[in-house]
Amino acid sequence: MLNPAFCARLLYGTIRTYNIESKRAFPFSLIYLVLPLLLHKHTRNAINSRTQLLVWVQRNEYLLINFAKRAKQMVRITNEAVELLLQSNYLKLTTSGELEILSTTRAISKTQFTDDEVKDCITKSEHIAKWFAKAGKAETIYVSLGVRP
Repeated sequence: MLNPAFCARLLYGTIRTYNIESKRAFPFSLIYLVLPLLLHKHTRNAINSRTQLLVWVQRNEYLLINFAKRAKQMVRITNEAVELLLQSNYLKLTTSGELEILSTTRAISKTQFTDDEVKDCITKSEHIAKWFAKAGKAETIYVSLGVRP
């Protein structure tokens, strides 16, 4: 689960869906929240984009115990995954420091070489993107998840 290529695939799904849903570039600071949400199995199982992020947080406070610590532990892996996407030309960093999927590259398959758990991770990465697209500012998302940027 901590393989940089796998983590890059999850981040790709989040950024791509966010770009589509919001019609905006993905705020770079939010990238550090994605993997700690997805790779913690109990948290991932509870993720549902039909529930607004703030409502989900209120209903699932217990899942966010130690979330800030998990997020801090995932920084290096997140950086490696972003680097891989940038070097593979799937992702670009905008002049304002945000992330966009390059439209000139072929989309990464959701189902090729996957099992049920991987498909679930990919699907939930898209749910997180929808949450972030609707939740407002990055600062609001950080505060609601109990993390200081």
